[in-house]
Amino acid sequence: MKEAVITVGPKVTIRDASIPTPEPGWVLIKVVYAGSNPKDWKVPEWMPDPIPRNQGNDIAGFVEAVGEGVTEFRVGDRVAAFLNMEGGGYAEYAVARAHTTFFLPKNVSFQGQ
Repeated sequence: MKEAVITVGPKVTIRDASIPTPEPGWVLIKVVYAGSNPKDWKVPEWMPDPIPRNQGNDIAGFVEAVGEGVTEFRVGDRVAAFLNMEGGGYAEYAVARAHTTFFLPKNVSFQGQ
């Protein structure tokens, strides 16, 4: 898959990455929409990380897989999630903790409008 990494500048680099595997209590989401927040470019500017990383935290998309113990979501569900400041949302796929993931009604767009 492809993911975006934000570094000082801010500079965006697209790189290849493995599709993450959901751990117990986590959900794998095929990202349709990722929100952008000031912290997504401020963190690399204010606290440069020696390892460039994917900063995105707010996503919406479809459940692709669930980790062990996750019973409330099924493959294909429309969802949105907050990635708990753990990053990873600027990608084709992202993992989120099930307790920060919620159903997205069919009458609500992935952008939240």
